[in-house]
This record gives sequence, structure tokens and C-alpha cells, in this order.
Amino acid sequence: MAARTYRNYGECRAAFERLCTDIGKLPGAVHHTAAGSGWVWRLRDGTGGVVAVSSRAYERHSTCQAAYERFRALLAELGSGGAIPWDDAE
Repeated sequence: MAARTYRNYGECRAAFERLCTDIGKLPGAVHHTAAGSGWVWRLRDGTGGVVAVSSRAYERHSTCQAAYERFRALLAELGSGGAIPWDDAE
């Protein structure tokens, strides 16, 4: 889930494409929720700003960590293929 808002579709799409391309350079980690009763993950940009967050809290650290690793792997796979298959009708 995006941690930022975008003015329009094009801006959001460009940010997602950068996220896929730059995933290997972006730090992130699993953290306790603000209430401390679960786990969430956050992905940060080079300046430390949050760019993506888990869409929900997880009960167990290991489940959250696995979801975080799958998310990173998916972005890396999308970013390594050159063009992201948007399925645009052109």
C-alpha cells in the first residue's frame, strides 16, 4: 500500500515504476504497530521517508517478515523485466 498520496494516475504509476526499479537500494523493516499489539512492515526511500506499508497488521513477526520479503521479491521481479506489464490497451 502506498504511504503517500499522488495528484493523478500518471504520478502514481511513475512512483510505482521507480519503486520497482530501485527496490534493491531501498531500506525497510518489520516494526510493532503503534498500539504494540501486532506487526507491520515499512519500506523507505533514500531520505528515510516511508513509501510503502503493509496493508494490515500481522499477529506474528514471522508472518509479517515473510509478507515483507514476498513484496520485495515481487517488486524486484517487476523491476528487472524492463517494462512493467500494465496491460494498457494502446
